[in-house]
Amino acid sequence: MAQRLLVGLGAAALITAAAGALAPAAFAKDLAEGVSCSEHSCRNDTDDIYRIQARVLCSGFDGAHEISVWVNSHSTEEVQAGCTGRWVSGGMRPGTPSMNSDGTWSTPPMVTEPDTYEPSYLRGIEYLSAVVDNSGRARPAPAPSGS
Repeated sequence: MAQRLLVGLGAAALITAAAGALAPAAFAKDLAEGVSCSEHSCRNDTDDIYRIQARVLCSGFDGAHEISVWVNSHSTEEVQAGCTGRWVSGGMRPGTPSMNSDGTWSTPPMVTEPDTYEPSYLRGIEYLSAVVDNSGRARPAPAPSGS
């Protein structure tokens, strides 16, 4: 009985390992020959510097905005994308009325509600294009030759 259990567990582990090895890598979008982006990073396997155009998708009122990211030759660049929140002005409301000692009501001035902050959250990044742009940034220094 114990031997069958061990064989069964071993077979399950083998199937799980094989499925993990066959699982596709994280989805990457190829923008140009040798240039791809996925999640929050872009990789450049060419000899040129590329400027990547991306659309940052935000929640709420912020909607979307575009950013540019430069990726040096033969490197990977982390995409720093974010969404900004906004301060919403507090509204006006009547003050709380109170009864005077003679039985009449007193109406206080209007009261301003405090401002509130509405955050916006990153929902995703759409990578739009990649173009060679060797003018904007210097190439990384060559590696020492070891001589």
